[in-house]
Amino acid sequence: MAVTIGNMKDFRKLVPTELKDSYSSRQAAIDSYLSMGGVTKFEETSGFPRLVYPTSQRLESQIMENEKKLNSLDRQVAAWHRRHKALKTNKATDIAARAVDPLYWEHRTRLITDPSYRATYELVKPPIHLLNREKYRKRLKMFIQSKEYRLRLHEARLSKIGKKRAPMAEEVELRFDFNRKMAQNELAKLDEKRIALRTRLSAMKAMLAWVKAVR
Repeated sequence: MAVTIGNMKDFRKLVPTELKDSYSSRQAAIDSYLSMGGVTKFEETSGFPRLVYPTSQRLESQIMENEKKLNSLDRQVAAWHRRHKALKTNKATDIAARAVDPLYWEHRTRLITDPSYRATYELVKPPIHLLNREKYRKRLKMFIQSKEYRLRLHEARLSKIGKKRAPMAEEVELRFDFNRKMAQNELAKLDEKRIALRTRLSAMKAMLAWVKAVR
């Protein structure tokens, strides 16, 4: 008669004393499967217990389902890695990009020749180092080329609220740092899920091989 087993303590009671240290891979698979809330059934034999449930069909179905979940997690991890990489400030790359950027040299020329531009730049501190980033380029271009836009920023910076805020470049870096940490935390969570899922898959595949071996 098949016995339903829900924990390793009960499973070990079915294993003959002389086989307690045998079939370590099977015992590890059962331990992993049970720790994930799996339900098992065994038949006692004169030797090592025979796995009755989950059946090979059930295990194959679970393996397929969990492999889909793992593929989905892999895609999520790849997406978060790309996001994290995009949030990194690569000074060497940024400097190289500025060296051949006409807009950057327009900014440098204005700094030298236009006292009004220089005063607003030093007050507002726009993140010119991010000029090659698409997200910031449009606004930075407006800062460099639009006197009216600079005047609005200048006035806003001198307002009560503006005086309490950090310079623009500093705010951007703080936002970058927050988003980087968020991406790192999300990657850590996803990696933890992947490890658990791979352990589960490994246990299921070992159990499937076990079931097929005793047919």
